[in-house]
Amino acid sequence: MSASTSQKALITGVTSYIGAHIAQQLLEKGWYVRGTVRAQAKAQWLHDTFKAGDRFETVEVKDIQKKESFAEAVKGVDYVFHVASPFFFGFKDPYEDLLHPAINGTVSLLSAVHEHGQGVKRVVVTSSFAAMMQPHPEDPNYLYTEADWNDSAIQSVEKEGKDVNGGTAYLASKNEAERSAWKFVEQNKPKFELSVINPVYVFGPAIHYVAKAEELNTSVAFVYSYVSGSKAKLEPRSPFSNFVDVRDVAQAHIQAALLPEAAGERFITSAGGFNDNAVASIIKKHFPQYADKLPKEGWNEKDLDPKSEADNSKSRKILGINYISLEKSIVDTIESVKQFI
Repeated sequence: MSASTSQKALITGVTSYIGAHIAQQLLEKGWYVRGTVRAQAKAQWLHDTFKAGDRFETVEVKDIQKKESFAEAVKGVDYVFHVASPFFFGFKDPYEDLLHPAINGTVSLLSAVHEHGQGVKRVVVTSSFAAMMQPHPEDPNYLYTEADWNDSAIQSVEKEGKDVNGGTAYLASKNEAERSAWKFVEQNKPKFELSVINPVYVFGPAIHYVAKAEELNTSVAFVYSYVSGSKAKLEPRSPFSNFVDVRDVAQAHIQAALLPEAAGERFITSAGGFNDNAVASIIKKHFPQYADKLPKEGWNEKDLDPKSEADNSKSRKILGINYISLEKSIVDTIESVKQFI
């Protein structure tokens, strides 16, 4: 779906993995893009990459938890993509380090749009499949849909406090941040509409600034581990091993902003299942020069067609996403990180 060149979008966290791809696709469509950054140094990389002149600008927002931080940024834009959110498992306190930043960052952005972004038609929030994947041990074939919520994660945080598992705390932060977005709209009834994107594990090329391999985001670092020699063995498939390409995630955000029928909806973005053997086999096929770096243990080339636990039919039907294959996604990911091998 095309847009006129007068359209302007705000992207929070524009130097992030997903944020950079949303910006790139919007600029290719002729949009004007404003992005928030924590420091302008990383933003220069995107300015040099996009070469979009005055159609791409960045503004510094040091603390996304303060709504006044976004007060100026939301003015004069038609759409807002809220991508910025904490993503790490190491913490001292799950509330102070993960939950509060995620929730407050979302609410402060929505509050700023409500109060200062009079021209904003729709806000698209980047949530996660993590906000849906509540365990169902009674049903090993459970298929998650947009009706699912992962409320068990916050219950674990409330019960275990600082002793809670880092992964569980992260799941809780995504669940609670998204719930806070829907609650804000319900309570404040703003002029803008809300849509939410819930990606599974995201692969695909990294176009944002990365100075060294240690700075790769979690999912790209996972793929990189196969060719860096740091992955000891190929593990059996684990639950919730679903993937999506970052370019499809970016497209989903844009479609969710523009399509009338996407208003008030959340969307799982998933291309299907994956496992270690599938990823390793793709790398072995396309990058024989790295074959000696692949793990020597755990190969099972009969186990290459894992099922998915995530129902992507809604994103296909409403957003029109024709998902990129695992093979292309892995190949393009490796191509984007070859300089670190």
